[in-house]
Amino acid sequence: MKLNRIILPAMAMALTLAACEDNKMEWGTPDGHGQADLSDIPLSLTEKIANYKSIKEYAAEYIPNMTVGLGIGADYYINNGTVKQLADANFNTFTTGNAMKHDAVVGNKGELNFATIDAFVNAIPADAKMYGHCFLWHTQQKQMYLKSLIAPEVVIEDTGGDDVCENVITNSGFESGTDGWTGLWGKYTYAVEAPGKDSDNAIHFTMTGETAANYDCQLFWPLASPLEDGVTYAFSADIKSDMDIAVQFIGQNASYAGIYKDSYTAPADWLHVTGEFTYNAASETTDIIRVGFQFGGTPGSNVWIDNLKFGVKKVEKMKNVITNPSFADGTNGWTGLWGKYTYGVEAPGRTDDTAIRFTMTDETAANYDSQLFWALDTPLEVGATYAFSFYTKSDMNIAVQAIGQNASYSGIYKDSFTALNDWTLCEGEFTYNASDPADIVRFGVQFGGTPGSTIWIDDFKFGLKNEEAQPKAKNLARAAGGVTYIYKTPEEKRTALLGAMETWIKGMAEHMGDRMIGWDVINEPIDDSTKGVRGINGVFGSEDADGNPDTAPVEQDGLNLNWASNHFYWGYYLGMEYATKAFEYARKHCRPETKLFVNDYNLEVSPAKLDALINFVKYIDEHNETNAPIVDGIGTQMHAVAADLTREKIDEMFKKLAATGKIIRITELDVRHTYEPTANPSAEQLMKQADVYRWIIESYKENVPATQQSGFTIWSLSDHADEHTGWFTGDTPNLFDANYARKPAYKGVCDGIAGRDISEDFTGDDWKAAYEVKEEETPADQ
Repeated sequence: MKLNRIILPAMAMALTLAACEDNKMEWGTPDGHGQADLSDIPLSLTEKIANYKSIKEYAAEYIPNMTVGLGIGADYYINNGTVKQLADANFNTFTTGNAMKHDAVVGNKGELNFATIDAFVNAIPADAKMYGHCFLWHTQQKQMYLKSLIAPEVVIEDTGGDDVCENVITNSGFESGTDGWTGLWGKYTYAVEAPGKDSDNAIHFTMTGETAANYDCQLFWPLASPLEDGVTYAFSADIKSDMDIAVQFIGQNASYAGIYKDSYTAPADWLHVTGEFTYNAASETTDIIRVGFQFGGTPGSNVWIDNLKFGVKKVEKMKNVITNPSFADGTNGWTGLWGKYTYGVEAPGRTDDTAIRFTMTDETAANYDSQLFWALDTPLEVGATYAFSFYTKSDMNIAVQAIGQNASYSGIYKDSFTALNDWTLCEGEFTYNASDPADIVRFGVQFGGTPGSTIWIDDFKFGLKNEEAQPKAKNLARAAGGVTYIYKTPEEKRTALLGAMETWIKGMAEHMGDRMIGWDVINEPIDDSTKGVRGINGVFGSEDADGNPDTAPVEQDGLNLNWASNHFYWGYYLGMEYATKAFEYARKHCRPETKLFVNDYNLEVSPAKLDALINFVKYIDEHNETNAPIVDGIGTQMHAVAADLTREKIDEMFKKLAATGKIIRITELDVRHTYEPTANPSAEQLMKQADVYRWIIESYKENVPATQQSGFTIWSLSDHADEHTGWFTGDTPNLFDANYARKPAYKGVCDGIAGRDISEDFTGDDWKAAYEVKEEETPADQ
């Protein structure tokens, strides 16, 4: 053998011989993690391991119908030259550990970010392929985005009037006593009493003799979620006292750290106070979850508080020019054109007395047949940005389009909306351009084309966009009176989730193209204990970092998923359709030659789980819309198998898998010594580990017909600590040790591929070649 095919550069250093006694190597234990103690291994075995060729060379010779893969962290591979060199030399297919999972690619708004994946693909050899892991799983899903698709809409009551904020405090006037309110450091007595300022009640505090500082006496309203960075909030209240007490507005987090805003002197008569601030998360206390006032420090003093309101600063989205938006003055100011309808102003409106109602005649045939306009005092200005909003509903899901028109009936056509059978908010904005029709002097909507249909319109506003306007903070409202949750129907949730699923699968499949040999379309669907499908019929089988089990979501005052961070059970909302649709979308968007797998673990030790997985695959094949089997293969992870695994169990699993007729792949193979971390395995343990690696590959070849063989993927390259920060911490389950030297497990894999002990071919010349360095070679050439 030639040296350049025997030892990789990293091996030349790792196998430098020290003085030996009794024909055994003296191996040191480096600083750090997971160095196997090879001192008990005979020198001849170490030499044999050094003389083996690369794994993919043996694969090309003995199993050309299969691919040999490596699962590895994308950043680790890209940034570590030694790892990349070893990986490229030994494997022809790659799987990224996490970079292709849902939560790594999908953003909070559903956008796909391929930056890490692209960097990895550009780094692997040009002729290497990839195996995708994975489309759908119950964990590592972008929960925030998926939840946003099914969560109810939160509507905070708009109290109108002169409120400075979109008030979220639902017991502002203490009409429900102290419900919802909390106090801290309460060196006071208190009572809700009459009269309030403009209502029945106010809250009255009397300071005790213990109070010595402002923070001794506080009153808080809890928020549903923390303040949001960059959002401007406002507050107002009515206050009075008998000793000119200082009353300060504050916010606090769960650790009692706070933000401190405007302070006021409460006089003897009611004083109305207001304030606003823009929350800056970078410079202020984070996670503010309660707001209120502090007012302690004067023993024996009395303070009264009423009408405390808080929320996002109330700023109209536009400088509204429509003075009869709710038709309180009938149709004054409104005009209609091409009126193929009858109409009337009638009660009730959406939130007030009136709205306008149109009923289409049989003559209506197009959207423009029925229009409603408000006449503008001056034409639209080129370059100006305008905003509009209105509420509408109909009995036939009518299309409603916002339009502007000039005196010659030429128009600008903006957003179109569907009027549903309940009031729906329609809003938008646009910049008027010089290329648009000139002299737009009226603005409104058109909605014709459906004979006999009826449509209602209310609360129509239009004007220049207010640049101070900002989006409402999400989930700020506390669940109580004044807050409305508009819950989505099961069908609405199904539609939203299936849309997100197809967008995700389509985006990944088309972006990766012909680099893919296969995909784990669904990963780990079967629960270990119940053998049921995760997310269906109350089965979850997973828990958070503290051991709290995932349970069924609750829709009450919003949506509480009751699932650990980034857990999402597609089947809970979609039933078994989640599985059939996942494969339909994958088959639709992946290339025909790309194989589609269901993947799971513990199949080698749990025949019942294996049976459940096979039934799961049968269901998908029998219930998808292609009317044909759609699952190409079954992946058995063999992830974290222990060295006490018997050959009999391995054979039993592969025989049962082969009987399905599906393509079979080993997808995440690694072998630990025991169920507890083994950082310094003995020579006996290392040899046993090598045997199990060999048995698995031998059994796969013997029991799975060649036409059903896909190959195998080794999970992680080495025992180096950097590869085991979150899995197998302190363990040594891989083919290379912590210094990237080959272990007996490397020989076990190669022998399994060949189906024999390859080292029996070696001669004495090979031993010599393992350590000789030609004079003209430099260390860099080794």
